[in-house]
Amino acid sequence: MTHAIRYKPESETNIIDQAVVKETDMMKYLARFMMMAFMAAVFWGLAGCAPANYQKGIKNYQPDDVAAAVRELKPLAEQGNAEAQFNLGSLYYQGWGVPQDYGKATEWLRKSAEQGYVFAQVTLGSIYAEGVQGKIQQNYPQALMWFIFAAAQGDREAMEFRDAMAKRMTPTQIAEAQKLAREFKPRNVYTKALEEYRILGEKGNADAQFKVGLIYYRGQGVPADYSEALNWFRKAALQGHPLARYNAGYMYEKGEGTPQDYLEAAKYYRQAAEQGNPLAQYNLGCLYEKGQGVPLDEVQALKWYNLAAIHGEIQARTARDRITVWMTTAQVAEAQRLAREFKIVGK
Repeated sequence: MTHAIRYKPESETNIIDQAVVKETDMMKYLARFMMMAFMAAVFWGLAGCAPANYQKGIKNYQPDDVAAAVRELKPLAEQGNAEAQFNLGSLYYQGWGVPQDYGKATEWLRKSAEQGYVFAQVTLGSIYAEGVQGKIQQNYPQALMWFIFAAAQGDREAMEFRDAMAKRMTPTQIAEAQKLAREFKPRNVYTKALEEYRILGEKGNADAQFKVGLIYYRGQGVPADYSEALNWFRKAALQGHPLARYNAGYMYEKGEGTPQDYLEAAKYYRQAAEQGNPLAQYNLGCLYEKGQGVPLDEVQALKWYNLAAIHGEIQARTARDRITVWMTTAQVAEAQRLAREFKIVGK
């Protein structure tokens, strides 16, 4: 799930500009994670290599090390290890230790992504979003589907990429992505996981309840069911699970599995925000700025933007800088005071 980009004075030009920025971010993501996968794969094959030797290994690796890593990775990937599948797919994508093969790359990345490995999901989404000239055709519905799945696990970059993709897609393409997500047939690993998490969840385990909600939201091992997902998120939220509270707030804001209800969205966002969740703090600020589910209050909006920005939420920094342009000095000072005095619930 995601913190939606919700600016009051946004123009069509701004939307296009943001989409271009996110496209660049997707390319940067691919470059960064392919390098991470490369290094992980190289040292996967160095059995018995202690952590103290890690930096030394980086300086002294030889091309043969990559080939050895591939030999180690392949049987593990074939046995269903999601991390090995991701690393092997990444090596095929770059042509490191193996002949470059985009077909095999996407095949292994998909197997990993289907098991819920978030890096594979975001990487696969980025590949389909950007395409590879003459090799992999751009496929926005596929890209959005994988970003949706990764965002549901709380991955920030996936959340941003999903929002950016949706902004430059047609309603028909978005509907196709939603259809793909609903019809997605996950690997059997989720069926077993769902059974185990459900048993724990029914006994009151909040983390298990949250994970059951994620599985239903993504439709992994079961048909996607937003209503059931929201039901499990609410169970976990009642026990104070911050991500469950955030997800419940998001679903109420978007009207997923329930009629759109800004009042309920604000309630759950506030609970998560008071626990220090920066995404909830940002979204609560958005609701205050627009007067949705709460009174329109720019001082409160700026307070929550400030808190989210302190924790590194980039969208909150942008919103904070934007909203202060038309606020009075007294209002800004009051928002800053409220932010300074804020104390995380339970600490």
